[in-house]
Order: sequence, then C-alpha cells, then structure tokens
Amino acid sequence: MAEIVAAALTSHAPLITGKPEVARPEQRERLYAGFHELRRRLAAARPDLLVMFVNDHLQNFPYSNLPAFCVGLAAAYDAPSPGGARLMRIPPRKIRGAPEWGMALLEAGLAGGFDFAYSYEIESWDELSVPLHFLNPEGDVPVAAIYTNCGAPPLPVPRRCHALGAFVGDFIRSRSATERIALLATGGISHWVGTPETGRINPEWDHRVLDHVARADVAPLLRWTWAEIERDGGNGGQEIRNWIALLGAVPGWKGEVLAYEPVAEWITGCATVWVRP
Repeated sequence: MAEIVAAALTSHAPLITGKPEVARPEQRERLYAGFHELRRRLAAARPDLLVMFVNDHLQNFPYSNLPAFCVGLAAAYDAPSPGGARLMRIPPRKIRGAPEWGMALLEAGLAGGFDFAYSYEIESWDELSVPLHFLNPEGDVPVAAIYTNCGAPPLPVPRRCHALGAFVGDFIRSRSATERIALLATGGISHWVGTPETGRINPEWDHRVLDHVARADVAPLLRWTWAEIERDGGNGGQEIRNWIALLGAVPGWKGEVLAYEPVAEWITGCATVWVRP
C-alpha cells in the first residue's frame, strides 16, 4: 500500500539561487540551512516519488487559458531549462516525471469530482527548479507536479485548494502499489511582484501563516478571501494555496518551521517548513 512518508513547504523565489550575494549573509545562511535540513530529512524518508503542489508563472498558461488545477503528465521536467538556468544560476537538467501516476490521478479526479486539466508539456520555472536544487540535487527522485492557478483571478478559493489536497492524499493512500510518497508545496510567503508595492514584505502576515501551519490550525486560512490575501500578503502571497493543498493531504500534521527570513533583496518572505504527524 502507498504511504505518505514526508511533507515539506518551501519558498521558491528565483533570487534565492539567482542572486545569493545580494542578501545579507546571515539571512541567506539561515535559510540555506533550513533547505539543507529539509534535504537531510527527505533523504532519510527514502521517497519513490515527489508529489509537488506548485503554480505556474504565466509561462505555460497565459491569461487566455488559465486552468484552476492542472496535472502535469510530462515525461520529464526542465529544472531548470537552459534559459532559466541563466537567471537562477542553476545548471540546466532534466528531472524525470511520473506520467502514469499523473494519469491515474487525473482519471480518479474525473471519477471523483475533480476535473483536472492536464498537460504533457510543462516549462518549469522556479516553482520546481529552486526547491529541487536544494532538496533533490542528484535528480534521482521523479516528480509528479500539480499546478494551481495563483496568478490571475479568478483563483480557486483556499477551501477548494484544501479539498484538492485531501483528494490527492486519499488517492495516494488508496493505491495498492507499494509507494513511498513525499509531498512538497512551494511558493511565497508574502511578496509583491510587478505592482507599485514590488519589494514589500509583510513579516507579520508571514508569521501568522506559519503559526497556523505550526499548530495545524488550518481552518482560518480557508476563510481568507482573495482580497484579504492580496492586501496582507501581496499577489505573490496567493501562492499559499499550494501550501494549503498539501495540508489538506495530511490532516492534523503540524509544521516545524526550520527557517524564516524576510529577505528584502529577494523581495520575498522566505521559509522552509517540515510537516509531520
């Protein structure tokens, strides 16, 4: 029987790797230490597959075609592509996908009330590349990617994202195959991008999110509206939908915050969180 053996939440800002030198050294090293500890714990869990809750940055899904939820069916993901590698300063590489696993999830969703979109061609960006640079440096664990629209309204409401995660969790636990699954959600926390407030970070809001995660007190997060998140966490803060989805897959699991740094030079409130029973 399949089981969920690990779960983690991280930020995925491209400047974490693309411009490490601009951050204050003490902030950079504390955040990097959090990533390294996540890597150690993930390796100890020996996963066969990384199921990642992530969001596109208008590279795959333009404003004219934005699915609420999309299952990646790619045989491999650029993490990063040669073009992305220059920005993120990570060597280009391919990470193996899990198209058969993704198709099984897609079909289960269609039978169970989640009508996922799907794509065989995904151009990944920092949502995969930055976290996997730290957490899967050898690239030996395949990835199944589940994309949520966090970019342009209307967005799926947090409660629906949580229900999606619960569906994915139930799907994993219902599989007869012997699989060790690790869950990883990436994004945020607070940041404003491409707006007059670009560069702003709201540590107070970040700590509120992290406190709810640490106590497995998810219900208040599910009541937040798009406008409330936009006001307090910025347009980039909408990416907490990925975190909320993962928490839906592991009800009652609590977050252990390994690092939090509001890195002004990376224009993002950055965190690494281990999620455990």
